[in-house]
Amino acid sequence: MSHQAFDQIQVRCPRLGGEVSFGYCRTISQGLPCRRALICFEFKFPVEQYFRLALKQETFSRCFEEPGEGRYEKFLRTVSEAVERVENGVKATG
Repeated sequence: MSHQAFDQIQVRCPRLGGEVSFGYCRTISQGLPCRRALICFEFKFPVEQYFRLALKQETFSRCFEEPGEGRYEKFLRTVSEAVERVENGVKATG
């Protein structure tokens, strides 16, 4: 299914706080869609149907049906990685 017809549709991204296109959300995660794309674009066009046709079932399940890492888990992972870098003597960049 061609994505060009939908790529220019825009919504406000709750994660980024500004307008983003479907084309951006469709490929944000290493070429895979943002896990919130179904929610964000559901009132713009039949986005779930689009992804069910465009993705393999395993990929659809991995992107949208499996629980993602929550804020708490991301925080703990980030802290653990920082502690590990400090223990190994690696300076943080950024």
